[in-house]
Amino acid sequence: MEFIDGVMEKVLSGCPNLEYLELEDFSGIYRLEISSVKLRELIIREYKNENHDLELKLLAPYIKKLQIVGLCSEIRIINVASLVTAMLRLDFDFYLGEEQNLEKETSLFKELLHSVAHVENLTLGSWCIECFSILELKGWEFPPSSRKFLELGVEFKQLDFPGICCFLQSSLDLETLVID
Repeated sequence: MEFIDGVMEKVLSGCPNLEYLELEDFSGIYRLEISSVKLRELIIREYKNENHDLELKLLAPYIKKLQIVGLCSEIRIINVASLVTAMLRLDFDFYLGEEQNLEKETSLFKELLHSVAHVENLTLGSWCIECFSILELKGWEFPPSSRKFLELGVEFKQLDFPGICCFLQSSLDLETLVID
């Protein structure tokens, strides 16, 4: 489904008691601002953007749980200050050359990680693990985190191991680890 300007704002303002929102296989939204204190869970699945110069900017300071899943165009998380649980099982869909893709993917991944660094519960998919490994091999270190729960969806490729090790070293307060 392709949204037109203002539709999402009308849906959100017309449903002030909405607690759960799932957007699947959609396009046309370039700014998703959720100011409702009642909306607690947001799922973004398969976001497509035909205009490659724009990205989806997410501002949702009161949500508690966020999932970004599937093949997605560029998404930037601007404000998710109250977030407790984040699931990033996504893969970015770019239309650049392979070397340009790698630089852009790792740059966006770093931004995503920083925006969810404060969450207690984090789930990362295989694309995230690969990006983390590439960054770790380039010398980048993720700052220490106080997360309690970590789930890693890995394919156990050789490139996955440096990222897994580095990520675990930054998870000093980890109580639960799930490797899927």
